[in-house]
Amino acid sequence: MKKGYAIALLCALAGIARSAYYRWLKWTPSAREREIYKLAKEAKRRYDKRDGILGYRQMRTQLNRKLNQKYNKKRYYRIMCALGLKAVIRKKRPHYVSATAIHVAENKMNRNFDAPAPNVKTSTDVTELKYGNRRKAYLSAIIDVYDNSIVSWVLRDVAS
Repeated sequence: MKKGYAIALLCALAGIARSAYYRWLKWTPSAREREIYKLAKEAKRRYDKRDGILGYRQMRTQLNRKLNQKYNKKRYYRIMCALGLKAVIRKKRPHYVSATAIHVAENKMNRNFDAPAPNVKTSTDVTELKYGNRRKAYLSAIIDVYDNSIVSWVLRDVAS
């Protein structure tokens, strides 16, 4: 009896048997419970690290590789349900329909990429680079066909 309260009275208020309280007092987790706790801790850490993207299938694949174990997906499902972890369903990307070209340049090179001297033939391309949180940059490079060296390049950041 600590702080003047009787254990029997507290157990009666909680609606449990006094023997159940003493069993709980002496309880130590089993090896399986410690293993499940370790898996749950690692699953929670990885879930938070990936901002909730991982579901129980991906979680199983990653943790089984890391721990060199063969745990069933149902175990990870139960652990993630107990922790209240659910995968965030990513938004489906739209399928783009290729539009007809408005401006078509004349094909002067005709797939002949051999140049007799430097600065005779050049080619260019624009590449879209995605980074950060929905940010884009466009890279345009001019290449000398003679020795494949970059003559000039421009990088532009575009906020979308």
